[in-house]
Amino acid sequence: MSEVIISISLSAEKYLEYYRGYATGVIAYDTWGRRIQIPANILRPFVTSEGVHGRFKVSFNAENKFQSIERV
Repeated sequence: MSEVIISISLSAEKYLEYYRGYATGVIAYDTWGRRIQIPANILRPFVTSEGVHGRFKVSFNAENKFQSIERV
């Protein structure tokens, strides 16, 4: 299993695009500058009235499929 640390800063208005189904993935960059795409729906537990903001550890399985996410 591999893990990456990403920073996300999405306004509430921007996240609504994902919620409404206009987009399905979020693109972020890890601490090494690599481009990471994650499903937008995994961020739902972290959405506030101001959107989604913070650093997160995202874990993937051996096939690079999403495993888990947690705030760091």
